[in-house]
Amino acid sequence: MLHGEIMIVHETKKILQQNHQFAKKMFGQNFLIEENILKKIIEQGEVSSSDCVIEIGPGLGTLTEFLAIHSKHVLCYEIDSDMIAILNQTLSSYSNITIVHQDILKVDIKKDIDTYFPKNSKIKVISNLPYYITTPILFRLLQIPSISLMLFMVQKELGERMSGKPKTKEYNALSVLMNYYATCSIVHRVSRNCFYPVPNVESVLLLVLPKQNDYSVNNEPHFTKFVQNIFSKRRKTLINNITSYYPFSKEEITQVLLTLHFPKEVRSEELTLEDILKVYQQLFFNMK
Repeated sequence: MLHGEIMIVHETKKILQQNHQFAKKMFGQNFLIEENILKKIIEQGEVSSSDCVIEIGPGLGTLTEFLAIHSKHVLCYEIDSDMIAILNQTLSSYSNITIVHQDILKVDIKKDIDTYFPKNSKIKVISNLPYYITTPILFRLLQIPSISLMLFMVQKELGERMSGKPKTKEYNALSVLMNYYATCSIVHRVSRNCFYPVPNVESVLLLVLPKQNDYSVNNEPHFTKFVQNIFSKRRKTLINNITSYYPFSKEEITQVLLTLHFPKEVRSEELTLEDILKVYQQLFFNMK
């Protein structure tokens, strides 16, 4: 399905004015007004006519329109009832869009995938994410094995932390946990002038490719908490961070580090995901 002239991206202010609406801070609304960025999203997401796409926070339907033109079906979640009314107007000529008026953090996404998409569909999640829900929704989506790719517009600093590498200032617990579940990379930087109203932050396109891991972690919530704890105080050594939260002596932890050929003064930000997993498994080998 291919429509002629794409209009929504060029009509943002007009649509808002006609509907007596404005961007709501409570929903993190900033509307994309640059067509070249929409084309970049389609390109980086490798969106094809066989893809079924989930979009979170479609707003006026700017990105939704591009997704509908290039994909098989688009499932949108919008929490703002004012935007629902507008979407029903702006996207009325597209038959391959389903709009759900729900908070994405409260829906059963797996159930909706089964309801709205054909069985065994190739599923992608592509969204200009409201900044305030980025992290919680990402980790929920990473638990759904049928999703093959995610591409998000996120705040630049958050994107850098999510894709952070060891021994850099951006590397933290979030970097490690994202790497546990997926391969994360910034694929394009987006000026704040590409949005209306202009936000106070720059943005990036973050590509998230879920991966099947076999890290032999018997208790993922416990491992998640361990990662958060060892990054809680960046100036402290790994040993000091561990002893702040767990009943191990410094001598016990030192022995673990020496066994793994790590210096006893090592800090968490110097360790890769694989290194951290080795330390965790040595300390909690019998954890169930």
